[in-house]
Amino acid sequence: MLSSRAAPLAAIAAFVSVAPALAQAPAPSDAPVLPAPAEPPPPLEPVAPTLQPPEAPSRMQTTVTARRPFTAASSTTVRDRDFLLRPHPRPADILQGVPGFYVVQHAGGGKANQYFLRGFDADHGTDVALSVDGIPVNMVSHGHGQGYADLNWVIPELIERVEVRKGPSFAQDGDFATAGAVNLVTRRNFESSQLTLGGGSFSTWRGLFVAAPDVEGWSPVVAGQVYGTQGPFLSPERLERYSLFTKVTRQLSDTSTLALALTSYGSGWNASGQLPLREVNAGRLDRFGSVNGAEGGNSQRHSAQATWRTRTQDGEVNVMAYAVQYRLNLYSDFTFFSRDPVNGDMIAQDDRRTMLGFNAWYRFQRQWGGVTFDTTLGTQLRSDSIDNGLSYDRARERLESVVDASIREGSLGLYAQEDITFTPWLRAVLGLRTDAFGFDVEDHREDLLSAGTKSSGVEQASLVSPKASLVLTPLPGTDLYVNYGHGFHSNDARGVVRLPEPVTPLTRARGYELGARTRLFDRLDVAGSVFRLDLDSELVWVGDEGSTEARGATRREGVEAEARLKVLPWLFADADLTVSRATYVQNAGNGDAVALAPTLILSGGVSARHPGGLYGRLGVLHLGDRPATEDRFLTAEGFTRVDATLGYRGSFYEVNLSVQNLLDTAWREAQFANVSRLPSETGPESCPTGTRPAGEAESFAGCEDLHFTPGAPFNAQASVSFFF
Repeated sequence: MLSSRAAPLAAIAAFVSVAPALAQAPAPSDAPVLPAPAEPPPPLEPVAPTLQPPEAPSRMQTTVTARRPFTAASSTTVRDRDFLLRPHPRPADILQGVPGFYVVQHAGGGKANQYFLRGFDADHGTDVALSVDGIPVNMVSHGHGQGYADLNWVIPELIERVEVRKGPSFAQDGDFATAGAVNLVTRRNFESSQLTLGGGSFSTWRGLFVAAPDVEGWSPVVAGQVYGTQGPFLSPERLERYSLFTKVTRQLSDTSTLALALTSYGSGWNASGQLPLREVNAGRLDRFGSVNGAEGGNSQRHSAQATWRTRTQDGEVNVMAYAVQYRLNLYSDFTFFSRDPVNGDMIAQDDRRTMLGFNAWYRFQRQWGGVTFDTTLGTQLRSDSIDNGLSYDRARERLESVVDASIREGSLGLYAQEDITFTPWLRAVLGLRTDAFGFDVEDHREDLLSAGTKSSGVEQASLVSPKASLVLTPLPGTDLYVNYGHGFHSNDARGVVRLPEPVTPLTRARGYELGARTRLFDRLDVAGSVFRLDLDSELVWVGDEGSTEARGATRREGVEAEARLKVLPWLFADADLTVSRATYVQNAGNGDAVALAPTLILSGGVSARHPGGLYGRLGVLHLGDRPATEDRFLTAEGFTRVDATLGYRGSFYEVNLSVQNLLDTAWREAQFANVSRLPSETGPESCPTGTRPAGEAESFAGCEDLHFTPGAPFNAQASVSFFF
């Protein structure tokens, strides 16, 4: 058995005997599809000079470009000037500038967000692959949920752009990239140093500094952020966090650079928890109140990264290595007194891990007989050494340990992609990716497990994922796209080795997309697509256990549309629409709806950046009603929210005012349907209309009801920045 103190690199040996497989590397991102409103699409940029053909006759010529043309109608890049115009009280809010993407929070501001994309309520990241500068954020075999992706450590002002690839059609995207993949790219340098002070509603305060000294031959950036808020809740949130970031880029030669980056983050918070709707409707519980005021947690994340990039005679090479240390302690209460009528149902989940990784890719472009071949070969290696557990608690005091496991999990892979341009109006992109995983679990509570049950062991799995895209350009400025690809998400290692009912190690997804993108009158960008995604197994949240379980196969179908209009040189309008439907392929007898899957996301707004320094945005977001249970008995109610930002940038200073929920709408941010029991509920007759009892009188577990975290009321935040 593996020791929890074993060196993380040993995880590689646990699976390296598996047949070679593929890795996900931060290959050159898909080029911007809809640029920020203030700038047109950039042309292809030469990275290496065109090689002259040799003296002997040859049909081969080599050129390299830094950006590829678009590969799918839904892929895009969102620039900082777009997402920073929107209110972003939480770091992950910058993702809401992505068309069709929505982010919610529950259980306190230090816990990972939930991510909505293409018919997925991806919980905390199960089916959306998130990364920062190519370092994966999703945590495998996490103590709270598979794919847990916490972005609270990110400093929004340091992000230069957000790269988005929806669906599983891209060879460089691996684990969790079923609904899509998002990579946040940090700045290499700043024009000036910066000091920002701000605060506002709910006793919120924030301080930020960015130091960007001018050093010949170097591009250093040092930044730090401190933040605190009490939140709108009757039980103060007491959220406090700090974030530190250092990045130094060195130009080693005319053709190569080396970048080193360090980050550090810590936070602690309380949480109001998820409120049973029946109590709020009855007037016995304020919508900003709490059933268990002891919920909350603390988290830490520290990382180091080194990236070397060089141009060769025939291409470009990128090599990156990283290390991450992470810890989370989380206290939650989803069911109140359903499991334990005396002590209550609080659970404590903890996760401690070291993650090591190595990514590399090589890209080169060649011409043969008038046909251009843009080739990328990549590899990725990742190793996680994990200790996690779950216990039953009362007021954060441990009563009983339920899970105590050490896990070593590794992934290794390779991918190849060929982007072929036959003519100016016809391109094909062919990709092949193969992934291999190794799972090694040591359950330290083996002695308490029932006879015939096994929860320790070693397993291996591999998967091959083909990808293909076809791009037609019938008219200048208009592209048609056909995309197909296989993807996957891995499952928790503890479930993979569990007997007698293990879960599938790697759950396959198959994605299909048909779309178009065009630019009209040199001022209007429009894109639309229809998509379908088939997932072999759905991960479903189980509130009373604080874990997920695998259910049957699902299908998601939908339509996306987005538009950007340049009204004036400094005034822009945008609109995004996603309509989707998520169902189980087979009805298990209790309905076929995928609970909490979003059905409608609509957003739009008007943004301004006047040359005189004035800027602002007025935006609206609408989330439609969605089924909260598979039989649609309960409904998660939608909402419409209006946000606004106004600011002015002077020669050496900037003032900013952002308002979230301008119309003071009463809305529910995160919503769940589960069984819970309150002390006053003694039997099935205690469950009011609109809920349903779980169990008979002698086995009464509580009422199945909608539980929610309230969205913040009208709140304003102001800041002032100085540049020097």
